[in-house]
Amino acid sequence: MQFWEHQKIFFSFYRTCTKEVCQNYSLTQMEFDILMFLANNPQFDTAAEIVRIRKLTKSHVSVAVNSLIQRNLLKPFHTDNNHKTVHLRLLPAARDIIQSGRQAQEQFRDQLFQGFSEEELQLFRDMTDRILHNASQKEDSHL
Repeated sequence: MQFWEHQKIFFSFYRTCTKEVCQNYSLTQMEFDILMFLANNPQFDTAAEIVRIRKLTKSHVSVAVNSLIQRNLLKPFHTDNNHKTVHLRLLPAARDIIQSGRQAQEQFRDQLFQGFSEEELQLFRDMTDRILHNASQKEDSHL
């Protein structure tokens, strides 16, 4: 399973593709990742969901979210019927970061999948979905 042994190469390449955005906007990689996660997954808008889905450390997410709130890039809010859960909303000040971040993510994707046919990409998506499903089932059964 050489693919899994080299997964850090993908993370390193992603950081390389997003480094300029982080530098231009004085963001840590964690802050950038949280902004992009919220932009790309608006249905998951709490720190707890970010931790759960991205498998990140609670304390790192908390520090980054607080920093983004202080920088007026995120706004915490409660829903009418639930004052325990804090939801996160991207603010207009994050718009340029999100746009630049999406361009960096597209560059990453385009370079990573250069030379793949549409059929190969769909097969890869299908296989990845199955692998994630299998891993999630196994992870849940061990908890």
